[in-house]
Amino acid sequence: MTQFFPTLIPYRSGEKWGFSDREKNIKIDLNYDQTYPFVGDIARVTKNGLSGLIDRNGNEILPAAYEEVGSIITGTFMNDNGTCTIYHQGTYGLVSVHGKILADVTFSSETDAFSYAVNKGWKGAVASSQHPEMPGGVIRKLEAIKPYQDGIAPFKRQGCWGLISRQGKVVCDERYDDIEAAENGDWPFKKSEKWGLLDSSGQEIIPPEFDQIRGFSNGQAACKNGKLWGAIDRSGKWMIDPQFSEMGELRDGLVAAQKDGQFGFVNDQGHVVIDFQFQDVMDFNNGVCCVFENEFIYFIDTEGKTVSERFVRMFGPDEWGFTHVMSNDKWGLVKPDGQFILPIAYDLPRAMGQVLHTIEADRIPIKKGPFLGYADMEGKEIVPPKYVVIDPYCEGLSLVSIPDEQLNFGKTPEEMEASGSISGVFRYGFIDRAGKEVIPPQYQLAHRFEYGLAFVQTDGGAGYITYDGTEYFENEW
Repeated sequence: MTQFFPTLIPYRSGEKWGFSDREKNIKIDLNYDQTYPFVGDIARVTKNGLSGLIDRNGNEILPAAYEEVGSIITGTFMNDNGTCTIYHQGTYGLVSVHGKILADVTFSSETDAFSYAVNKGWKGAVASSQHPEMPGGVIRKLEAIKPYQDGIAPFKRQGCWGLISRQGKVVCDERYDDIEAAENGDWPFKKSEKWGLLDSSGQEIIPPEFDQIRGFSNGQAACKNGKLWGAIDRSGKWMIDPQFSEMGELRDGLVAAQKDGQFGFVNDQGHVVIDFQFQDVMDFNNGVCCVFENEFIYFIDTEGKTVSERFVRMFGPDEWGFTHVMSNDKWGLVKPDGQFILPIAYDLPRAMGQVLHTIEADRIPIKKGPFLGYADMEGKEIVPPKYVVIDPYCEGLSLVSIPDEQLNFGKTPEEMEASGSISGVFRYGFIDRAGKEVIPPQYQLAHRFEYGLAFVQTDGGAGYITYDGTEYFENEW
């Protein structure tokens, strides 16, 4: 879990906004109609209905004179490549996350503005506020960074990819055309249109000789040669000659393989053990395998015998291989080995706003009646279902809400759900991973935390709070 502790926070007093430090000392004067959190070295500000940008010293990068600051398409402030889009009267421009104007607001489209910036040498950038453990001097040189796995992430610099730690230590120098997400601790890398593998220390364990490659599992790695998949050993020797249109990992002595549109299983030498007969499958796990057939799933053993009943698939499988399944208007959560984390005993979502399939921070949303809570990855109910809305964990906290009994005119949560949407008057707060209400439900509106700050609205005003509930606003609007 990564948490963020910004040093400049949007601060409101009455109808004016500026920025304060964490002790509420004003650092950028209250001269704006609204201010927004810094991302990297820039922050959006508004005045008289128009927007602009300032830096961390309060200097105007762009005056508050533009219709939109941020992507019109996605609604986000910062694009994935580290640019901020500016729009005004049908024209577009770009500013970098570090406050450099990359393209004046003169282009007919966002694409044209970005193309101009690229032609002038722009290669991308990363916001330091997204990686608080990494020194600013290191992160300013990064053009892109992918998600971390076990504390390591692919990074891009000078157009090439390497591996870097959370603290900014280079694990592998940037010298590759691409590095994909790790599988079983091995990182597929691309060089000169071919793929190989790096280990977690950044050493090449398989040279770039293949059209596609996956991490090793039980001594074999699936590799693609032309249009067909096979498997190699750690010396690079073919153990299973390329002959399949798709392959999985070697598990329990068997590898899922596809031929003529159907899946079956072969052994570590490529000999067929379970005939090609399945629509889709997962890899074996503890002697069983999950099989998908239209909207149903069931499990087979290593001899191909069915060892479970058929369930209706609701969601999944997800990144852990977990699948939400349902039977008789109830659902449960099953693992790749056929064992249930949660029994088929929980209620189905029946209204908009009830999200059950997103598992974050090792917490599983659950539902009983109209109320939601959380279970852990062992199936224990950590947060008993008592909230009407529960949001995926973000930065260690989950946004939750309860009905405001005084303002819902006697309408019960059951009646709200029966209407088809969770609509009414609520009070919002935040719980931690243990289910403790660290910020009790008290706000009329709240957004999830992002970079250490959450926007909230009270009966008399609005502003930002930090993880401990400290409010950086005072007085009414």
